[in-house]
Amino acid sequence: MYRSDRCKQIDDDTFTLKIQKDRDFRILQLTDLHLGFGILSRGRDKLALNAVRKLIEKSKPDLIVLTGDSIFPFFPRSGTMNNRKQANKLMAFFDRLKIPYTLVFGNHDCELGSTCNKEELAELYKEGTYCIFSEGRKGLTGVGNFLIELVDDSGRVLLPLVMLDSNMYGEGGWFFSGFDCIHDDQVNWCMERLDAMKRENPDVKAMAFFHMPLREFKEAYEKMKLGDKSVVYCHGSIAEKHEYFGISKKRGTFFERAVENGVIKWMFCGHDHMNTLSLVYKGIRMTYGMSIDYLGYQGIWKSHIQRGGTLITRKTDGSVDIRMVPLGPVVSTRVRGVKKNAG
Repeated sequence: MYRSDRCKQIDDDTFTLKIQKDRDFRILQLTDLHLGFGILSRGRDKLALNAVRKLIEKSKPDLIVLTGDSIFPFFPRSGTMNNRKQANKLMAFFDRLKIPYTLVFGNHDCELGSTCNKEELAELYKEGTYCIFSEGRKGLTGVGNFLIELVDDSGRVLLPLVMLDSNMYGEGGWFFSGFDCIHDDQVNWCMERLDAMKRENPDVKAMAFFHMPLREFKEAYEKMKLGDKSVVYCHGSIAEKHEYFGISKKRGTFFERAVENGVIKWMFCGHDHMNTLSLVYKGIRMTYGMSIDYLGYQGIWKSHIQRGGTLITRKTDGSVDIRMVPLGPVVSTRVRGVKKNAG
């Protein structure tokens, strides 16, 4: 666990991280690293880790957030199902960087038949020298539901970061049962915490990080293509085949409740490796992080327009800037069906 005078664990699901009011605070979102650390993935892993180093050199972050599928215990691609070994190697790499980092689980970190379940991986991640992580409140769905409150020297909350497990697959099976979502008990916990913050500071604004996109992301995209000016295009594109969104069949209430609550203004996800879209819908900016993946999608390492990271900067005046940090010189901003940027 990251131990520092400026980082404290308050309880099972809350950390505070002290930041300087007089300088920008930079968060680098990295998603879908799909590191195999096995006999079949050594070359691709080297490329992925070199990519991460390059992004960190470019962005110089104060905090790194990994939004799921960091490791890939899938034997046909990596040559191992030992996600304990993978998690330890992942931590060793990021600890050497000496930058605080945190993470949420994706749907591939614990493949069927892998060595560890999420609870066991959580115990490992809690031991990372620079890792800020908790399994969260007992009894909640998922593992790793917690908050990192960015605070000033007086302890006043400047920006809460909500970390959520978007879970894995639906009932009745594994991958072919469809994707799961953020459950209602997680939503209730989150909104209760944000309500308490709002009572202390009515102007507080928060960010949420999770792996799988919400159904409303697709809904907003389709409205934007139809010319709905209430959806504001910010950057990126949907480059998955057939404009695919890896969303749950379940509706889920997280987005609707967040709109009602009014505190969360930014949401960040991963999961769909070719999607980089960022847009504003109903007052919330939803952003796909740029993927790192060299191993998960067949042939993705040959594609360059989607690979990279996402730099989130909280400025000293409280405003937030979100930018793609591509590994290559070109980023696609093509939105199918739209002749020019909406909004």
